[in-house]
Amino acid sequence: MSVTRFIGRALLASIFIKNGLDHLQNPEPIVRAARGAEVPEPELAVKANSGVMVGAGALLALGLFPRLSSTALAASLIPTTVIGHPFWDKEGKERAQQQTQFLKNLALLGALLMVTAQD
Repeated sequence: MSVTRFIGRALLASIFIKNGLDHLQNPEPIVRAARGAEVPEPELAVKANSGVMVGAGALLALGLFPRLSSTALAASLIPTTVIGHPFWDKEGKERAQQQTQFLKNLALLGALLMVTAQD
């Protein structure tokens, strides 16, 4: 594995690991969003998603099972993006902020898909 690829994976994984740990330590805002989107068992869904973020993020950062870990992160990122950043329901400054976060997640999804395809 090249040093550049290792560093790239570690940097990509860092946001998932950090956010997963944050959501495990303070799940309530995320649980509220999941409830608002009528996710069944929102507490369990948030814990499971956070676990995927930490576990798959750590594997990706270490270069272990990169296809599997990036696929898991991509799969968890799709509902997270749609539920967490519904810019279409917002107006003004909040709409712009949510749209930026939505597009950032799409960029992360693209990077994960590239890892899946390359490794």
